Amino acid sequence: LAETTYVPVTVHCSCLSHQYHFVNINLNWTDAQAYCRENYTDLATIDNMKEMKRVTESVGSDYTGKAWIGLKKGTSWRWHWSSAEGGTGYTNWDTGEPNAQVTWPGIWDMTPCDEKHPFICYDDNLILVNRTTTWNEALNYCRTNYLDLVSVHNEEIQYWVSRMAEKASTDHVWLGLRFSCYLNFWFWVSAENVCYQNWETNNTNFCGNTGAVQSKYPHYWVSLPETMQLNFICSKCPSMTDPRTQYLQNCQNV
Repeated sequence: LAETTYVPVTVHCSCLSHQYHFVNINLNWTDAQAYCRENYTDLATIDNMKEMKRVTESVGSDYTGKAWIGLKKGTSWRWHWSSAEGGTGYTNWDTGEPNAQVTWPGIWDMTPCDEKHPFICYDDNLILVNRTTTWNEALNYCRTNYLDLVSVHNEEIQYWVSRMAEKASTDHVWLGLRFSCYLNFWFWVSAENVCYQNWETNNTNFCGNTGAVQSKYPHYWVSLPETMQLNFICSKCPSMTDPRTQYLQNCQNV
């Protein structure tokens, strides 16, 4: 039986889950939220210091004013994010804060939500598709509607994939990972070698098997028959070169 050839459609890609976009339009918090949801994913959420640094970089050093982020107080006077993703474990409040709504000048402070300021949106590069399909159907869906089934090249991408997988309705979630019968190794459908690995112990390398991630902790990768029906994660991260170019990245260059 001849092995199917999977043509790569993406090459180099940082593919972090959140990309931040500074929008230099003065809007109140509610209108800023609506703008982000229409054009991106939502107002910015910030879960740790690394994300705070990326938010700062998205704004640039020349801007010294305030900018809305997605943190607000609800009717219960508890702080929560606009996107309902994650908690507020990481904070960066100015001295004496918080007290009401939130803006961002590098340090968080409270501001009435009817004031008008620029704002920071985020865009998700990873999309959990909560439908059950075979691996090939998942691959075709991602390539038709986004870019590709997700490739996991490092711990940071694994972290975001794990967060997405926890929302799945199936015990495992398809990745863009396939075992080559001819070459006898695993590869990403993005045509990159499997350098970073997170396999479950005693994983099997059966001809034609495909890779999935556990939807629950510890989120190990597992080898499963491609005919299983699972949720899947697509990537919409843009390529840095022509997407028609076939490219195989060497592990030593990662």
